Amino acid sequence: MKLLNLSFDGKAHCYLLAHCRELTPPLQLSATSTTEVFESVASSRFFLSPDDTVLAKVVPDKFDRTTQPLKWLGRDYLEKRGLFQFDARKEYRCGRILQHMGLATPRYYGWGISLNPFNRNASLLLMEHIRDARPGGAVFETLDQQQRLALLDTLCQDIAHIARHGYALRDLHYNNLLITNDDKLIWIDTHLRRLPQPHDERWAAIKRSLNASKLGGDTYQQYALHQLRVLLDTQPDRLN
Repeated sequence: MKLLNLSFDGKAHCYLLAHCRELTPPLQLSATSTTEVFESVASSRFFLSPDDTVLAKVVPDKFDRTTQPLKWLGRDYLEKRGLFQFDARKEYRCGRILQHMGLATPRYYGWGISLNPFNRNASLLLMEHIRDARPGGAVFETLDQQQRLALLDTLCQDIAHIARHGYALRDLHYNNLLITNDDKLIWIDTHLRRLPQPHDERWAAIKRSLNASKLGGDTYQQYALHQLRVLLDTQPDRLN
């Protein structure tokens, strides 16, 4: 790990960074119209490098240091900073697991943590900015019924692939995907959990990961469950 100096909209910060690759400090990052799109569908903040290649995702503390000092100290400082239980590290780890499975993700340049208690944006993930791709939720809204089902077919192929590697997805929704102009799925903001060993418990865990409201309604949830049942029951490397 090493210390990295960077700035968000001209304000200097220092992060302890792991897996730092191909970055030349100091790194200058700014909020743009592009990052506004990401922030409109996420609870994190985003900043972009001047050459439009490096995207920084920062996650603010959950609790306010001045109004909820004990909760902030226990959860945001001791747990997240002290024990390294923060979003960027988890997202980086899960993204690397998906890469090893052969699924598409952004390229990751590293994750970092700010130990400065006055910096509310403690969690930092630096990744590739993928041009010509839109959040999945925005794409889904523009599709007709046939196109939506085709998107779900592709999505279920990936979910089944993940399940066959022993994982289920946490908080699955369309905005955890980017969709390129050629309809390629790019997995972002992905968190995984291990599937239990018993077969019936595994299927139950997969079903729980498919929330009707996050997939656009009951029709799409039931369609996805049917597709997954077929994929996992008939393919030779099915869930076991």
